[in-house]
Amino acid sequence: MSMTFGRALGLVGASVPDHLVADAEVPVLTGVQAQGDLLVVPLDATRLELLPVPPEGVQVVRGEGTGNSHWLHRGFDSPGVTYARGGQGQCIMVVYVPDDQSAQLIHTDEHGANGIGAGLYAIHEKREQGEQIRRVCD
Repeated sequence: MSMTFGRALGLVGASVPDHLVADAEVPVLTGVQAQGDLLVVPLDATRLELLPVPPEGVQVVRGEGTGNSHWLHRGFDSPGVTYARGGQGQCIMVVYVPDDQSAQLIHTDEHGANGIGAGLYAIHEKREQGEQIRRVCD
């Protein structure tokens, strides 16, 4: 079953914003991808202990400025998706997606969803340089 923006956003109880098409299929990618203030980057290995993503998903980043949050969910028929919080530097989460499965990185209200294909990934937060280096906050 393919994932659409409407189905993906429904996983977190969010409605499809006017600028997205509810029936548009969410592409499943295996390379570097961005979603708002997050970057998903393929990773060679991790020493972190990975846990199963629960059915309700895992909040990756809570939207501090706008209230729009990023959530990690398993794709349909993807019970093997695992994650761990932390990592090094700007890495805030590590995600593993087994072969023939997928994960969904869902952003409430603004960016829709990104499909993450098989592989190991680091999710990085963006930072900006002002008077000091700080997180980019939604």
